[in-house]
Amino acid sequence: MVSLPAEGRWSLKALADDDVKSAIAFLRRDPFINIYLLSRLQEERAIAATQTFAVRHEGEIILVASLGTNIVLAADSGGRRDLLEPAIALIADRIITRMIPVRAIISPADLVEMLWLRLRTRLDPPTVVRMNQPVYALPRRLDFPALEQARLATVRDLDQLVPACAAMHREEVGIDPLERDAAGYRDRIRELVENQRSIVYVRQGKIAAKCEFSAVTDEAVQLMGVWTDPRFRRLGLARTTLREVCGHLFRSGRAITLFVNDFNVPAISLYESLGFRRIGMNRALIW
Repeated sequence: MVSLPAEGRWSLKALADDDVKSAIAFLRRDPFINIYLLSRLQEERAIAATQTFAVRHEGEIILVASLGTNIVLAADSGGRRDLLEPAIALIADRIITRMIPVRAIISPADLVEMLWLRLRTRLDPPTVVRMNQPVYALPRRLDFPALEQARLATVRDLDQLVPACAAMHREEVGIDPLERDAAGYRDRIRELVENQRSIVYVRQGKIAAKCEFSAVTDEAVQLMGVWTDPRFRRLGLARTTLREVCGHLFRSGRAITLFVNDFNVPAISLYESLGFRRIGMNRALIW
């Protein structure tokens, strides 16, 4: 069991209806870094709340954590750092005592490091470690075009889009999602398409470039799966697609965020040339 400081009253519990409002207010202190958790609580409140926990000290939120198979943590960057260790310890114990397997931990790098120090002797080592994933944001601007050459994906694109998404995942993570659960993976891509969260650039009848939205809030959209088919690389399609995606989203009044592996120099160069600025650093542990 975790040992806590003698001073203070601590609690760890799943969010009840009365807790969601205060958790959202806490996460909105950094709405770009915490976009995934905000998106889940705003869009899937009933399901997300049962998987989302708040650690409180003297009634004040210190840490919010989504504890599904994918673990995501959020803390106040301006808060008391001396309270984070015991808060992380409580979360670590909760992870170990539950019956749900861990598939990934993706959060700000300092929080992942603190959590993994508590878990590394209690869980198998992750299959994939991405130590540094810079987080970028691009504020709203109106000089990017709307969708012209790129377009929203439709269900008719699924037979091409699912393999494209899987190919991107293999490149970035080294794991083929179609080998793990082909039907479930196709369903997840279909859900993104049906929610208008997938954009494709079709050339010569093929999906040449694409991206999806992993989180959407009133303030911002987080992009994921930014990918160009190797047969169409170095033709400027990624830049064209991203400019149009950004223009499309800016017209809805939202800023844009994303994170990228630090070794993906071409992608980082592209994002920075479009005006994205680094706002944080994630770390990912994947099983």
